[in-house]
Amino acid sequence: VMTGHWEFTYGDEEVIRNIAEFQGAFVAQNVRVREEALFDYRFEDFAGFDEDSGLAFEPYVIKEVGGIKVAVIGQAFPYTPIANPSRFIPDWTFGIEDGRMQEIVDRVREQEKPGVVVVLSHNGMDVDLKLASRVSGIDVILGGHTHDGVPAPIRVENSGGKTLVTNAG
Repeated sequence: VMTGHWEFTYGDEEVIRNIAEFQGAFVAQNVRVREEALFDYRFEDFAGFDEDSGLAFEPYVIKEVGGIKVAVIGQAFPYTPIANPSRFIPDWTFGIEDGRMQEIVDRVREQEKPGVVVVLSHNGMDVDLKLASRVSGIDVILGGHTHDGVPAPIRVENSGGKTLVTNAG
């Protein structure tokens, strides 16, 4: 399972092609198709696109790991259009989208009934810590982007309990 960051510098057509060939799941709850692009969206046949929600990619995937149902929600790099030329991804919006994250966590917990909810994030450690404090129901955030060496997960309290946050280093 992966989410995105530098992949978007290849441009939207290559991103869609690469994801279609990927032998895994690409998830990103925070990449939406611009409203004006929905009318003649070039990738409407892409399997991950959901016209009703406007999401360009599947927001999550369910995996079975050691007999436990695990939900993995994707959080692509939220500042992609700032860090890269937006002409590479003209039809997509990005952002942290913590409100949508809460909606997806709630829906996944209610409908899928996983044993564990994991967020695979490319936010960076500071943003992951803030996200963990604002969104309840996430068990673990496995983060990247800032490459912080985190020798042990950081426990973040939130209104629903706690979330463990770590970074790939």
